[in-house]
Amino acid sequence: MRRALAVALLVTGCGTADPPPAPPAAPVPVPGWSAVQGQTAIVSPPVRHAEPVAVSVPAIDVRSKLERLALDAHGVMIAPIEPAVAGWYAAGVRPGDPGPAVIAGHLDSRTGPAVFADLGKLRRGDAIHIELADGTRVRFLIDDVRAYPKDEFPTEAVYGPTHDAQLRLITCGGTFDQARRHYADNVIAFASLG
Repeated sequence: MRRALAVALLVTGCGTADPPPAPPAAPVPVPGWSAVQGQTAIVSPPVRHAEPVAVSVPAIDVRSKLERLALDAHGVMIAPIEPAVAGWYAAGVRPGDPGPAVIAGHLDSRTGPAVFADLGKLRRGDAIHIELADGTRVRFLIDDVRAYPKDEFPTEAVYGPTHDAQLRLITCGGTFDQARRHYADNVIAFASLG
């Protein structure tokens, strides 16, 4: 076995001799997992945060209740009903739980700017506060804000699993297509628990 390892290291250019034996690994805590007598790991139910009921983003003067959002028959998230109210993807992760929670809001309406009109103005470190149904709050800090063409939506980056609590705020952006009555892009703010 050690000989095979040494050959593999030589072939890949990672080294020329057998590495020293590694010390036994200490258990690494993973959310939702607990060690049993140091031999096996089992899933324990994760502590689940209460449902989100409101979002505030002081840097862009947003304060909104949150409606529950679902997917349509084609697997696309349905936008919030009211332009001034954001929505949370209720079949997804709750804000504060491990993984990416997703909140969407409109950019504008026929009467003017909507709840996420200024989402693209957020900068790294700006705070987002999520109020939960049990009266507690969860705070996230912006990591990055990016625009993507709608036909290149980064599904894995938005909805893919993460080990820590993440938040994604989504709205429309780019140029408005008059014929299709849709914006060409999505603006996505990526945030981490802060």
